[in-house]
Amino acid sequence: MDNVIFITGDTHGDLDDLNDRRLKGLKKGDKLIVTGDFGFIWDNSEKELKNLKKLSKKKFDILFVDGAHENHERLKAFREVDLYCAKGYRIDHNIYCLKRGEIYTIDGLQVLAIGGGLDPHTHDESEHPLSMPTDEELAYAVENIRSRRLRVDIIVTHEPPASVKRVVDRSAAVNDLNLFLDTVLRNTRFRCWYFGCLHEDRTVSKNLVSVWREVIRVEPHRDRN
Repeated sequence: MDNVIFITGDTHGDLDDLNDRRLKGLKKGDKLIVTGDFGFIWDNSEKELKNLKKLSKKKFDILFVDGAHENHERLKAFREVDLYCAKGYRIDHNIYCLKRGEIYTIDGLQVLAIGGGLDPHTHDESEHPLSMPTDEELAYAVENIRSRRLRVDIIVTHEPPASVKRVVDRSAAVNDLNLFLDTVLRNTRFRCWYFGCLHEDRTVSKNLVSVWREVIRVEPHRDRN
């Protein structure tokens, strides 16, 4: 039986989200991708360590892009390893943080990951320098996209493109990452783009999806035209 990829929204360190009944059937080799604000790497508390131990017993792999509400300093302290033809941070044998700008080959799909984000109540991006991608990380993302001739299968981010963010919430604050992602949107061909920071389950268009509580199955690879 083929492996399956699922996408879900922010978990914020809530174990119940990863014990969802819809995940009960996931088997070894399946993947769950979280669209930021994973939240299980925070203060190294006893509760956190117990939760991570429980997650490490899951049969499936847990992959996540970082969001606005993470301990980014701790995340980057984890060992960088080879992961699906790219690089990632190994949290445990089945838990990985996807690096910003990498394109992963997962079950035949090219998956672009661009983590990072900004709390909507933050007015000065310099207040949280690690939560936003650096110029070097964004340049690396562009380089990788160009190396694939501007085509990927899946894009996973925490923040959406600016134009999409304003469609979902006309009053939403737009930051530099949203503007960069607008450029990606205009210049990249893709099957589907998932993002999580708006805390809303909504299909904005046939290939732009805001995800929060839903658990979405990603369709398997199919030949490109």
